[in-house]
Amino acid sequence: MEHETHEAHGMNWFDWGNKEDPALGFMFINFAILAVIVYMIMRKPISKMVTTRRESLEAALKEADELREAARKALRLAKERTDTLDLEMARIREDIHNAGLAESQRINEDAERRLKRMEDESAALLEQEVAGMSAEIRREVVDAIVSTAQRVITEKIQDSDHDRLAEDYTKSMNEITSPAKEQ
Repeated sequence: MEHETHEAHGMNWFDWGNKEDPALGFMFINFAILAVIVYMIMRKPISKMVTTRRESLEAALKEADELREAARKALRLAKERTDTLDLEMARIREDIHNAGLAESQRINEDAERRLKRMEDESAALLEQEVAGMSAEIRREVVDAIVSTAQRVITEKIQDSDHDRLAEDYTKSMNEITSPAKEQ
């Protein structure tokens, strides 16, 4: 059996003949040349692209600053309107409160006038009722007295009393009619 031994070599930088280790130095040189060629070819387009991008970013920043300032102005105006609206709302609330108080006072005054009118009407109706009841009581008393007097007279009057009363009545009628005839 053959023993293969690998000896540790250093890095292969420029030996083209070594098949086991590629030449790293030439790879770096090739990469550097390729990078220079790509840089030479792409320098102007990349520079133009970077410049364009920077200009567009600057324009976007400027526009953003303008929009931010416009938003600040709009916010300030909105706050002023809100403050104005708050004052207006407070004034409207005060007006509504005052109108409510005035309406309440008007309703109370109207209710007091109606109450006074109802009290006056009730007093007048009460006086009428009392007067009507008083007249009715008087009639009933008079009727009771007359009825009692008739009953008493009917029970106690005699024929002689009846004749005398008739004569007295006739005399009094003659006296009343006689002076009227003389005139």
